[in-house]
Amino acid sequence: MRLSDAWHGRPDLLQALLAGYGRPFTPEEEDQLTVLSVLDSVSGISYGTAHGDPELVERGLRTLARLRAAQRP
Repeated sequence: MRLSDAWHGRPDLLQALLAGYGRPFTPEEEDQLTVLSVLDSVSGISYGTAHGDPELVERGLRTLARLRAAQRP
C-alpha cells in the first residue's frame, strides 16, 4: 500500500514495478490495492494522531485525497 504513494505522479516507477512483477495488475488486484490503501491510510491517521507523528497523518490524508480524486463510477 505504501508503495503506491511512491509511484503516484511517477509513471516511470509504476512501469518499473510492473516490469518486475511481470504483468499489469488485474482489475481485482487494483480493487484490492484501493481497499487496502484506504485501510492503511485510516490506520496511519489514527496511529499518527495518537502518537504525535504528523508525517504519518499527512501521508494518510494525502492517500485518501488521491483515492477520492481517482474514484471510479
